[in-house]
Amino acid sequence: MRYAIYLPPCYVQETRTYPTLYLMHGSNSDENHWLDLGIVEQLDQGISSGRLPAMIVVLPYGDWIANENRFDSLSWSNVFLSELMPHIEGRYRATGSKATRAIGGISRGGFWAFNIAWRYPELFNSVGGHSAFFSIDNAPWEYNPLFIVRQTDKEKLDTVRVWLDRGWNDYAYWGLDFLHKLMDERSIANQYTVYKTGEHNNDYWSSHVAEYLDFYAEGFRESETAASSKANYSRAQGEINTLFVPAVAFPSLQMNITSAQLNSVKAGAADPALVLDHPTAESLTALGYPPSPQTQIVEADQLQDTLWRGRDTLYTILGFDRLTPRLRMLHVDETVPLDFATDDPQAYPFAFHSDSPNYDPTKLTRFLLSGVTAITRGTMDAIDANGVEWAGEAIRPYTTRADFFHVSNEVSFHETCSGKARIEEKAVGEFCSKLYAFDLLRYVGVDIVELSGNHNLDFGVQPYLDTLKLYHDNGMLTVGGGVNLADAEKPLIVEHNGAKIGMIACNWAGPQWALAKADYPGAAWCDRTWLKAAVSDLKAQVDFVIVSVQYKETELVYPPDQQVLDFQMIADAGADVVIGSQAHLTQAFQFQPLQRGGEAFLHFGPGNLFFDQVYMQKRFFMDQLFIYDKKLLTVDLFVGITDEGGRPRPSEDQERTFFVRNVFRYSRF
Repeated sequence: MRYAIYLPPCYVQETRTYPTLYLMHGSNSDENHWLDLGIVEQLDQGISSGRLPAMIVVLPYGDWIANENRFDSLSWSNVFLSELMPHIEGRYRATGSKATRAIGGISRGGFWAFNIAWRYPELFNSVGGHSAFFSIDNAPWEYNPLFIVRQTDKEKLDTVRVWLDRGWNDYAYWGLDFLHKLMDERSIANQYTVYKTGEHNNDYWSSHVAEYLDFYAEGFRESETAASSKANYSRAQGEINTLFVPAVAFPSLQMNITSAQLNSVKAGAADPALVLDHPTAESLTALGYPPSPQTQIVEADQLQDTLWRGRDTLYTILGFDRLTPRLRMLHVDETVPLDFATDDPQAYPFAFHSDSPNYDPTKLTRFLLSGVTAITRGTMDAIDANGVEWAGEAIRPYTTRADFFHVSNEVSFHETCSGKARIEEKAVGEFCSKLYAFDLLRYVGVDIVELSGNHNLDFGVQPYLDTLKLYHDNGMLTVGGGVNLADAEKPLIVEHNGAKIGMIACNWAGPQWALAKADYPGAAWCDRTWLKAAVSDLKAQVDFVIVSVQYKETELVYPPDQQVLDFQMIADAGADVVIGSQAHLTQAFQFQPLQRGGEAFLHFGPGNLFFDQVYMQKRFFMDQLFIYDKKLLTVDLFVGITDEGGRPRPSEDQERTFFVRNVFRYSRF
């Protein structure tokens, strides 16, 4: 397929990258449409005068595909996203980021611009519709901007700048007016201009090309200014090496704090909920931000006890490297503080460059542990109906930040899985995943797949072996299962940022036919003698040990005594973290004192990630271990809830409070 492309003056002489604007033509036109409207002259004049930033402008020819109301692999949006855009950004010096990418179109092209930009708001800075043609009937609701605007999270749409325009006598007025009304009803920022004259024709569009370009250029300039500010911050102060984070006692019901509250503290305002220790108060004072005289300040060795006694009312701010597993970081504006500070160091209140550093990202490993995943039965039905991205998009911003993301997947992927398969003699139901559902694991960034689950062989030995190969072919590591017993018992060892981390996984529940044998695939059995020796041997080889156990299922938040004793035995053998990967009902936490000194972190069951067997109103945890300088610094809790049988998302504040109160109530602290 053809396209025309505008390269800015001096493109050949320079080596810099450029923002990129994609402009679609109207129906029954081609890549010359915008050229005929005089866009080259406007670009040359605007760039040379400095009114417009230098940019690449791509004018694709949609041919008959762009005129078809089809939304399969041959839809125009799919051709654009999977073929044209990667081709352009691979061949030309396009910057290739959301901040420097915009899309727009005329008439039918305007429909496609909104169809693409609003379905993938993470890709585009701005979207423009110039006499864009919108209709209730020309696309299914999930592809129709008139429905997308009502169904998509407002926060996502608000990240894309929006322009709409038409002439007074434009026959496409109804769809444009209606879309503008829908945006206003949801308070989605947009520029909508109805010019006093003009029809749905080239005379009208050619008279406004300069305004269209000004709109797209403004978005590029805003992003350039933000990037420049961030660069100036780095040049003036150096990269962040000093980071203070808000924290609470681990069982506190508080999970989040606002940046506004932290900025108020930074400005010297009193906050009765804040308690600092002397080292932190002195450090902040040395940086030029002394705390309010009304702030409660305690000795360093009293801080943790003070926070635990006041767990429902108090929080602290302290240097990142002084966190402990018993002190949990608060999220700031629902974002992990490290991510907030990395993405926008000027906006995060307590990120600095100083001569007394307390944060070195080259010493940090983020290891994210999740519970049961089984993309089958109702979960498979939900993904069939809504798609892989629908299932994973709400957790993806969190899971892809981890250096290692672990899931315990219990079901084989296979092309012959119809969703109706059943092994009658084992009476386990439709336990297989359609092959395409594997894309969900890639989409959410899975690095490690635990195979201790008791359903991996339900669909047969060959599908299990094919799935094992699928993991390895896609660069995913496996633990707790394999082609034979020796393979299943083999520990997983990874090295990252100076830390050597070992992991063992095994099955303590059976059934026998799910377990590996000397010459038969399956899960490793948690034989106590083997497990104690394996954990002890692994501890001698690595800096940090994680053990994940497929224990017997229970409907108790606080686990049975035998489960507690078994997890404690694993910790005493050398594990730093022990997690129960079997739990459908989320279970409690415990800090276990160790004979060798220190404590191990035990979580008896985080609950399901992707699976339809859910309790406690579909709530779950993901535990993110922050391993810093080879030791467990702290554990960040992702508190989630699963909607519609297959779409996990972050819990909202009231949902979260109700859930964690119940789990913490039954935890041993």
